[in-house]
Amino acid sequence: MLKKFLERAKAGEPLYINDVCKSFNGLDVSERYSMHCMLTLLENNEKRLFDIHIPRLDHLNQEEIDFIKHYLWADIYNILSGLGGIAMHVYIDTDHLDLKKLINELNDVFQIHKKSTERIGYGKCINVIDRMMRTLCPEEPPFRFIACELSEMPNIDVATESNYEDASFFNKVTEDLEGKIICGMDIGGTDIKLVLVKDGIIDCYKEYDWFPALFTTSNQLIEPICLLVRLLRAKISLDLSTKMSQEKTSLLSDVDSALDKDATDDHMLEVISKVEKYLHDDMVEIDAIGLCYPDVVVHNKVVGGECYKVRGIRNNTSINFEEDFLSLTNLDNRLQQYVKEDGIVRMINDGPMASFTAAVEIAASTSPKIVTKGVLAYTLGTELGTGWVKGNGSIPNIPLEIYNLIIDLGSFVEKQYPPDDIRSINNFNTNLSGTIQKFCSQSGIFRMALKYFPKERPDLFNELLEKDYVIEQIVDGQPGYYVPTEPKDQRKAFLEHMMSLPERENDETNSKIWRNIGVSLAITYLETNKIIKLGTPNLMAFGRLVKNSRCFELIKEGVKSVSDDISLEVADASLANTSLMKQLENSPHYTVAQFAQAIGAVYYANHI
Repeated sequence: MLKKFLERAKAGEPLYINDVCKSFNGLDVSERYSMHCMLTLLENNEKRLFDIHIPRLDHLNQEEIDFIKHYLWADIYNILSGLGGIAMHVYIDTDHLDLKKLINELNDVFQIHKKSTERIGYGKCINVIDRMMRTLCPEEPPFRFIACELSEMPNIDVATESNYEDASFFNKVTEDLEGKIICGMDIGGTDIKLVLVKDGIIDCYKEYDWFPALFTTSNQLIEPICLLVRLLRAKISLDLSTKMSQEKTSLLSDVDSALDKDATDDHMLEVISKVEKYLHDDMVEIDAIGLCYPDVVVHNKVVGGECYKVRGIRNNTSINFEEDFLSLTNLDNRLQQYVKEDGIVRMINDGPMASFTAAVEIAASTSPKIVTKGVLAYTLGTELGTGWVKGNGSIPNIPLEIYNLIIDLGSFVEKQYPPDDIRSINNFNTNLSGTIQKFCSQSGIFRMALKYFPKERPDLFNELLEKDYVIEQIVDGQPGYYVPTEPKDQRKAFLEHMMSLPERENDETNSKIWRNIGVSLAITYLETNKIIKLGTPNLMAFGRLVKNSRCFELIKEGVKSVSDDISLEVADASLANTSLMKQLENSPHYTVAQFAQAIGAVYYANHI
């Protein structure tokens, strides 16, 4: 079995972790070691039990032992990336000395005793846990692994997520919008989308492109966000001003130009400054700001710090990262200055915002009761965001960094490339290979284009080069393929091009790329469910990768090829059931697929 796995991996084939798990679990008891991992969660001292089985190590060569270790570490890493935790007790038969040695190595593998700046690879999930613990349970000692004798294992109740009877919470957040001005903001890795709502009516939209991974300080992330809120506040303040003058007419025209998608920061700042000077003390105070941010968020605080968007900041050796990141952690405090004295700033991760948005719309549909099962949402864009809202409206305080989960233990050919090379399956942040980040995202689309086009469709590969979507470049002495981000960021254009090809070409190669996204997404769901114990939630897909109907149908085909039991729905115009979402659906310029989460952020801010 192990020899066949390694042969496939060396040939460049994927080895999905769920298939490896199934093979190991199917071994006879005499042929395997068993570990019973009891994880203590970050809140309420809740316990979760995970049973992990691996082949016995007797008579295996070093390559086979290394593969088994990689599987074990990946399985534990996935659990911690999904749930976080205070400690993990691992119960084993300590008479098996080689197994005992494996477990005793875990604190070193995950670099428990190292500083956050020194951790790499598997240790990155411990950085997130440390920051979450400082917010949720600062009195607890640092996370650690504890090896225990099997006979000492306590009885653990295995809980599964239950359904709830009442969906009224999701209806209440859509009510009482009259008399309020609320800003909703969806912050992504490629763009930011905002809406401003007054008296339950969408007043304006704003889209802003950026590339935060290039930033080297947290302030470079914070300033554009504040600038955009100031712009929308300036717009509504000018609209509501009773002053009548030629200057006001001119300023209204300036504001319209600043709301344009391609308006520069300098132009927006110039317009905002003019309006603020003109109105002086007559600037309107916003009632609430709701936003989703693409990092781990706990109690309105950004506490992750290990995602791709802050890579440039993490790699900046001229600053103290933890001190600098603290300003991003307190983004909610910065935004508080733009709302009323008793105003609200509410922030969650973009994944939970997607699930919350879907839940609100489902609750307003003709079948509201199904929302009581909860909603799991995936946002397929720059990376994969994941959100889970329970049927009672609560959002668990867990990392849910599903994009970091390792799903492919093979593809040895593609793991030889550095992370920024389009062909690589290595994670941008951790350098670990086979994570979802390089499968269910625009990086996955780009990677598969470079995997299949050169051999199967060289004409399409040449087209990518001719249009400068892909460039060949020498980095650290090695030739590779990269997506240009300067002077022009080609990521959006490259993705739009790839989304157009299934219909334009009507060929198997392009269809295969999008089906593979579906295969990866199905495996992602199976891993998520194994870790989180979701019950039977509604499964929704958001983001740029699913806005094209042909591409989404191919994704669904890929999902069904893995499991007929997974039902995936897209967050498109069919999701528009509430008043604000229907207004968005009727917009001649914007779509539900684009701005749904910004609308959801308005409802999230309206929740008191």
